Amino acid sequence: MNTEKHIRLAALDLDGTTLRSDKSLSEYTIETLKNAHEHGMNIVVASGRSFASLPEQAIQFPWAEYAITSNGAAVYEVHTGKRLRECRLKPEVVEKLLAIAEENHVMVEGFVDGVPYSARAYVENPVLFGASLYSVSCVKSTRRPVEDIFAFLLEHKEELDSLDIVVGDERTKATLRRIISEQVEGIYLTSSVPTLLEISDEKAGKATALAFLADYLQIPQAATVAFGNAENDIDMICWAGVGVAVENSPEEVRRAADEITETNDADGVARWIEKKHQAASHI
Repeated sequence: MNTEKHIRLAALDLDGTTLRSDKSLSEYTIETLKNAHEHGMNIVVASGRSFASLPEQAIQFPWAEYAITSNGAAVYEVHTGKRLRECRLKPEVVEKLLAIAEENHVMVEGFVDGVPYSARAYVENPVLFGASLYSVSCVKSTRRPVEDIFAFLLEHKEELDSLDIVVGDERTKATLRRIISEQVEGIYLTSSVPTLLEISDEKAGKATALAFLADYLQIPQAATVAFGNAENDIDMICWAGVGVAVENSPEEVRRAADEITETNDADGVARWIEKKHQAASHI
């Protein structure tokens, strides 16, 4: 249980957690985070997205000082673009993952030094390769297209922060998760959406990155809070002094959390932070 009177570090997952379903930040959330920051709270974006694909609306504000990206594979100082921590995939791991993807006829995308790349055909029509309709606009607006993604990623196998495998259904996802878990060592394997398997180095994970930032900022674990809604948030929710799931989270995430807040569309993150600030001000 958190014995700190004040939360000093808040890690916010974006998609499905802090962002509304239309990918926007409400004015209420913006003002609440601004107020919390002005009262001494460090705000950290904690996303499965790469740095270059973070939505501008989430990182343009002064309160967005740090970003955990690619599921913890890289940590940035947002407004300078400086990398504070990184753990790239090992080249031999990249080779194995690409071979498995090719053998199973699934699409891949890779994050090279914070920039997301994928095949031109996938970027032009993500749904054809199994992506959800929900992710189409994100893919089209953030991925840099290359003609042969497998050749490109092999060429850059020493520079990969992480690699995503695009799956079209739960059966394929389960099969590939089993194959990868059995055949590839030294990885952190997770998922933020039903159509992706997200793979980083074993030293990655949002929890590890959050622990690094807490140490970097000299903030005790008990004074941290983490918000999330998906599998890739569970380790961070469990590590933080207080782990909070939004109400729209699946049951496995809700079970991992200490508290449940309102949904992303009801500004659950901001509402929790405002209540915490009000409670602390009366101590």
